[in-house]
Amino acid sequence: MTWRERAAQVLREPLVHFLLAGAVVYALLAGRAPDLGERRIVVNEAVVGQLLSRWSESYRRPPTPAELDGLIADYVRDQAYYREALRLGLDKDDEVVMRRMRNKMIALATSEAEAATPTDAQLQALLDKDPARYARETLFDFSQIYLGPDSPEGRKAAEFALDQIRRGTDPASLGKPIPVPTSFSKGAASEIAGMFGDSFVAGLRQQPLGAWSGPVASGFGLHLVKVTARTAPAKPQLADVRQALENDWRADALRKAEDANYRRILAGYDVKIELKK
Repeated sequence: MTWRERAAQVLREPLVHFLLAGAVVYALLAGRAPDLGERRIVVNEAVVGQLLSRWSESYRRPPTPAELDGLIADYVRDQAYYREALRLGLDKDDEVVMRRMRNKMIALATSEAEAATPTDAQLQALLDKDPARYARETLFDFSQIYLGPDSPEGRKAAEFALDQIRRGTDPASLGKPIPVPTSFSKGAASEIAGMFGDSFVAGLRQQPLGAWSGPVASGFGLHLVKVTARTAPAKPQLADVRQALENDWRADALRKAEDANYRRILAGYDVKIELKK
């Protein structure tokens, strides 16, 4: 049996006849003749094709004849309820409905920009405009010892510990345990910030190379640090950051398309904001 025959069979079911007849009776009782364009619910090959596509995407198989019957019956029920809701004006001043329609309008306005592909020249121009945004992170080689909470007493203790290290005391004998490594090799700034906080990374940038210094504050408290290397990021190349550039280019294109479409639509309306002073 073909989908056309299956759809025709379903439309002959008493349930479908009942829904259609009920819609007509409801309109007559409301004192208006039914609009055949609005009141005719057509289940054709295009509709069945959409139902089959959605089902197959979800279940990775075609529906059984009984499942297809259910899909078509649900479609008819959805259409009947939806059209009756519109007839009764239930969509008016409904924030959820308005937001959904707004999102659909935005999707229509930005569909072309969504499908567009930027050229290398466009991406290079975006990279040249803000190279720092796409540069790789600074890498740090350093060791740290944790001394305790950040407080006036803690800072005095840090100064004393730093003096002890300069006199030859083993730094490891002065630190307190915390659940992070004591040394890092080629540690990325974001990785370090995730462990210690942004202020700690800022402190690492200011410390001299090759000697114990500090104290540097983190989310844990105070640390003495020995920074042995800071590897500055190289100038970003298009091939290395293409995906990030494409993402930003497309986001900007979508925003511009939406703004342009909104200005075009708004030009057709007379907007008055009436507020009592």
